Amino acid sequence: MAGREEDAERACAYIVAQVKRASGHRWKQGRWSPALACASQAPSARLVAEWRLRKVERVVAASLVAWADGARDVDLLDRVPTAEEVLALQARGRRCVSLLDDVTRTAPHADGLAFCLHDLCHLEKFVDPEHHRAQVGFFASLERAMRTEAWRGLVRGFDDAWARDLEHVAADMNGSPIFLFAALKMKLKMAVRRRVGGACTGPLDAREALAFGEALDAMIDALAIDAALEDDARAVSTRRDAHDAAVRLCDHFERVGGDVLGAA
Repeated sequence: MAGREEDAERACAYIVAQVKRASGHRWKQGRWSPALACASQAPSARLVAEWRLRKVERVVAASLVAWADGARDVDLLDRVPTAEEVLALQARGRRCVSLLDDVTRTAPHADGLAFCLHDLCHLEKFVDPEHHRAQVGFFASLERAMRTEAWRGLVRGFDDAWARDLEHVAADMNGSPIFLFAALKMKLKMAVRRRVGGACTGPLDAREALAFGEALDAMIDALAIDAALEDDARAVSTRRDAHDAAVRLCDHFERVGGDVLGAA
């Protein structure tokens, strides 16, 4: 617990210092009403709990306070992690927050403060009780799948755009596991279209549809989705038009996540 509070206090102090530097005398925007409940007595954590800081939204302040109170599993870093590292953490129920110096490249974020605030927003989406366990299940399934020969065969011949898209889903998206899975399916469809040399827009033609169907079946197998849920996995999409299938698939990821968190 002490380690969590110390890390959270470092993060709070970093944000306070960065806000002061960026905003000058405008760094304090008045007191929160009401103030955030904070058990920690660490000075920067108390400040974040009581005062509105410029560019720091309440959800971010609440994340820092919860972290200081020992209610968040966070790895504190002083560097930009790889997508593989972030995925591995999420597959075990954790997230990371980076405190970057002025010489570290922070793109696409403007600076270290923006990078840190972005991390904290993702942390809160990840720990959302409505989706946390199922998110862990999705990320654990994806991490395991990516280690298999079946996955390597699936993505053979895909381009750099696929690699970037996969990293985005694995490390920079949080929310409903059905949203994550549907996004991964869409990225897969686009990668297949590019690999077979098909169109970039519009409905799939017969050749594209065949190639995508085979790739989707391979991805479902690699993710170890229950055989009884294969049709559900094929049905869900970003259009959110397969409610019952989505509920059943979400339950599957909940079970996987429960096993991971129960073993932690």
